[in-house]
Amino acid sequence: MKRIIICCDGTWNAPDTEFGGQPVMTNVVKIARAILPEGADGARQMMYYDKGVGTRGNRIRRIIDGATGRGLADNMLNAYRFLICNYEPGDEIYLFGFSRGAFTVRSLAGMIRNCGILHRNAGDKVGQAFGIYSSRRFDTHPRMIEATMFRKTYSVCDLIPVTFMGVWDTVGALGNPLMLNGIFTKRHSFHDHKLSSKVKHAYHAVAIDEKRRHFQAALWEKDPADTHQTMEQVWFIGVHSNVGGGYTTTGLSDIALEWMAGKAKSTGLALDELSYHTDYLQKPANSRTGLY
Repeated sequence: MKRIIICCDGTWNAPDTEFGGQPVMTNVVKIARAILPEGADGARQMMYYDKGVGTRGNRIRRIIDGATGRGLADNMLNAYRFLICNYEPGDEIYLFGFSRGAFTVRSLAGMIRNCGILHRNAGDKVGQAFGIYSSRRFDTHPRMIEATMFRKTYSVCDLIPVTFMGVWDTVGALGNPLMLNGIFTKRHSFHDHKLSSKVKHAYHAVAIDEKRRHFQAALWEKDPADTHQTMEQVWFIGVHSNVGGGYTTTGLSDIALEWMAGKAKSTGLALDELSYHTDYLQKPANSRTGLY
């Protein structure tokens, strides 16, 4: 058994992001860098990190991708391909994400539930799997015949659990400031970001002071009949990046980081010691500046 940790960052966020000459790391980057190669139980831990949308290409492309969310499906499929290459039955899957990266890993969990994780020799079926997942028809629901038969034929096993999902401030409507009359909504409407019953432990840190309409939190709803799943959604002081990180001051984002790291450790993930500079008296930032 090994642990596979998928880390997907937020819009315009990357490990080398700077502001005013200072490095600004999100909580996703901090978690990714803290993952130890081996757990206390001897289990190997392997990590995949993906920069957020809007971090590739020239300046114009980065602006367009960041504003519209273009590239999110590609990010999800890249993470899915990493699982295809590395997952074996019995492995534990951990998912971390912030902002659109949170949406990405939530969508990834939905695709795993729908299509399983393909055998390595069935890697050429990723397009077909994505077609089944993205069609969102009744007959491709995870429990219906097409999805079930696809998993039985091509997946390493039928129902694959996700051990842990930790997300910071998943934004509704993909956090798109250009959502005009649904122009950009259709492109991402198929993403299944509901909480899958196959996620064992799910934690969502939400920004209580975020007022931007396009950053309305996409909250989970837990099935009260599901007694085998742990789910917590906690509101934290601050706006979007006060919770997920990305500002030069980390007094508030470190509060949400410490909470999430503690939850992950409690399920078995081995992390190096993180340095927290929490400040409960720090004032939330003004997020109503600029385009995003």
